[in-house]
Parts: sequence; C-alpha cells; structure tokens
Amino acid sequence: MLAAIVLAAAVSGASFPAPGAYRYNASLGGQPVGEWSVSVKQDAGNTVVDENSSASLAGMSISATASLVLGPDLAPTRYEGNYRSPGQSPSVSVALTPSSAVVLASASGAPRTLALDGGTRHFVVIEPMLLAGLFALPAQLAAWKDSSVTWIAPMSAQAQAVSTAPAGSQSRPAGTPLSDAELSVAGPIPISIWYDAGTFVPDAIVVPSQGAVLTRIR
Repeated sequence: MLAAIVLAAAVSGASFPAPGAYRYNASLGGQPVGEWSVSVKQDAGNTVVDENSSASLAGMSISATASLVLGPDLAPTRYEGNYRSPGQSPSVSVALTPSSAVVLASASGAPRTLALDGGTRHFVVIEPMLLAGLFALPAQLAAWKDSSVTWIAPMSAQAQAVSTAPAGSQSRPAGTPLSDAELSVAGPIPISIWYDAGTFVPDAIVVPSQGAVLTRIR
C-alpha cells in the first residue's frame, strides 16, 4: 500500500508546460521557412499536445497537424498525425501501452507492432521535423529520470533506442535565455533542446544535421 501511495504521488507530481499556446519560428540553413505551434490542454487526467505546423521548402508548401496524448506519468498513449505536401496527404496513428506500440501509416496500409528496445523503460513519439514530441521531451525525461528511451518515428514506423548526451555539444542559439537548461539527445539525428528548467517550456530546438532551428516566439 505504501509503495502505491508513493507511486501515485510521484505520478501526480509530474511537471509539464502549463496549458496554453506556444509558437515557434522555424529556420533552415539560417533562412526562415515557417511557423510551428503547439497547444497544451488537460483532458480526463491526460495531457494533450496539439500541433499545427506550416512551411515553405524549395518553393513547396507543406503543413502538418498532430495530436500527442500523454498519460498521468507523461508516457505517450496515442499519436495522430496528418501531413500535407504537393500531391500527398499521408496520415499516421500510433497506439501505445507501456511495453508495445502499434503504428498504422496510410502509405503502408498494414499496422506494425513495435516493442521497447532492451534497456529502456519508456517510449517517446517524435516525428522528424515536427514539434509535438520534442516539445514534450524535457518534461518526460525529467519525470522518468531516464537517460535512454525508445524513440518511435511514426511515418517510418521505426523504433530505436536513443540516449541523452553531455550538454555543451552545440552552441546556444542566439536569444536563448542564459538560465535555460540544455537537453542533448544522441543518435542518428542528434538534437539539442534549450528549455526553462522551471516550466519545461522549450525556448529553442536545434537539429544540427539538418540546419534546422525552432525558436520560441514570446
């Protein structure tokens, strides 16, 4: 009984950015390309992160909407994404339990079941070049005290283990508050996130290999 009480207290105390809207400018190779935004809301004990993103790349207009549902412990339970580019409108969904996930992408037509990678305890759902999963990541890792997680990329229906890396591997983006903490993730697509350590709101997200930067609009 005591263990259950302690666990319940830990889960209920999980911190996350406050409900509201958060907007970001996006740049690629130093050039502005569009805007990404998320809204955070509470729904029946879950946290819902809704994303709306739009950009112009190489003269092409692309956009995306997505919804990431997190349970009381901030573990993802559901992801829905709808993406638009010239001639294409793929969609994807991910349904998760603590130990497995089922990914269904409209392009493939067949669901794929993914398992936690050995040595990890949690999934994260992050679509490359989109915001919702990255926005949630600092709060998730702080709540779980995990240094490694299994990353699911919905459109490719791939899962792999990724780990945090020592801070300081990337230069702090211009305009980022000096008080921000840095979270760096190693892997095939290294990422650095500068965030307010009190609110867990990201102020800048950098994907060095793609020259991509998302900067919060205050």
